[in-house]
Amino acid sequence: MRENENNVTRVCSFYVNDWHLTTMLLPHINRTINENKKILTILENGIKSNIEELLSKMNLKPEIQNKILEIDWNSNHICKFSEIKSEIEALLKNVQAINIIVKGNENYLKIANKNIDKIIKNISSKEITVINCYEIAEYKEINAILDKYRFVLNTSGIKEIGEIFTDYKKGEKII
Repeated sequence: MRENENNVTRVCSFYVNDWHLTTMLLPHINRTINENKKILTILENGIKSNIEELLSKMNLKPEIQNKILEIDWNSNHICKFSEIKSEIEALLKNVQAINIIVKGNENYLKIANKNIDKIIKNISSKEITVINCYEIAEYKEINAILDKYRFVLNTSGIKEIGEIFTDYKKGEKII
C-alpha cells in the first residue's frame, strides 16, 4: 500500500460527526495496534470522551483497550511544531511503522500536514501513514479532496478510492 519512495502513504477519511469518526476509527486502531504500529493523533477537537464511552461498551481484550486509551485523544495545538516533531521521532525509535491521524477544519489540516511533511521528508526507513479526516458537512464537493489521494479509510479499513467510490473518476464530479 506504499504510495511513494519515502514509505509515506496519505489516506483520506470522511465523517459526519465525532461519533461517526470514533466508530470508524476504532476498527482501524485495533488492527494497527495488533500489527505493532504506533499511533499519533493531531486533533483540533478531541474525541477522548467518545473513545472512552465506546470502549466501555465493546468486548475487547483489556490490554488492547488500555493501548487505545493510552493514545492522546485530546485536542492538539498544531502550531507547536517542535512538540509534533519530538512525538513523531520518539514513536519511530521503537517501531517500523506509525499512523498519524489528523482531524480538523481545512486550515488545521493544511497546517498540520505542512508540519508533518517537514518532519518526515527525510525518513525513508519507516512506514508512515497519514490519515486526514474530513468532516463532510464542511465541504460542498469531495472530489477536490479525493483527487489528492489514492486511499480512503472507512469502517472496513484502508481501501483504494475506486473500491469505495465506484463512480469516482479523478478530476470528475461525483453526483
